[in-house]
Amino acid sequence: MYVRTVYATGDPALLEDSLDALRGESVELLSGQPGYRGYGLFANRQLGTLTMGSWWDTPEHEAASDTALADRRDTLLVPFAATVAVNRWDVAAAEPGPAVENGGFRLTRFAYDPAAVDGVVKGFEESGLPAIRQIDGYVGAAMLIDRERSVGVVGTIFADRQAFAASRAAQAAVRSAASKASGTVIYGMEEFDVVLLHRSQ
Repeated sequence: MYVRTVYATGDPALLEDSLDALRGESVELLSGQPGYRGYGLFANRQLGTLTMGSWWDTPEHEAASDTALADRRDTLLVPFAATVAVNRWDVAAAEPGPAVENGGFRLTRFAYDPAAVDGVVKGFEESGLPAIRQIDGYVGAAMLIDRERSVGVVGTIFADRQAFAASRAAQAAVRSAASKASGTVIYGMEEFDVVLLHRSQ
């Protein structure tokens, strides 16, 4: 599986209009493309950031969908997006859960030694993910990696805002242990509201 992520920042006062536009069109646009597997839209309304990820069965389908939809995506992000970054990832591990409303999404960014990538993925699958799974309110998680840049992200979703807030300490402990065991360097963590989740049937 392959994921294309879009990360945009802008004026928080303009964010909701773009979220409404994306809610209205994204799934229809994406699901009309060959190889589509799923989509998530997340926002930090206080800071004025949004991120979204579309899931694809092959890198060729991901690339073709971007060519077909990039212009429309840019239009949907206007006038909010002052900056836009697009990245492509391999799915190293994923445990998708059911769609939730009013949930929380935590995104952790890390860098790794290229020679150790297999161990990083194995550690997440065998230790990190089972530990996160035990946290109250857990819904789903995924690890994505960019082999060219030797960076990755782990995204976790919790069922509601109360569980999301309560999960911070427990997930911090998991994150610390995983980083020490794998030798990864954590260089960023962000939190978002879950705006929309969709999976193809």
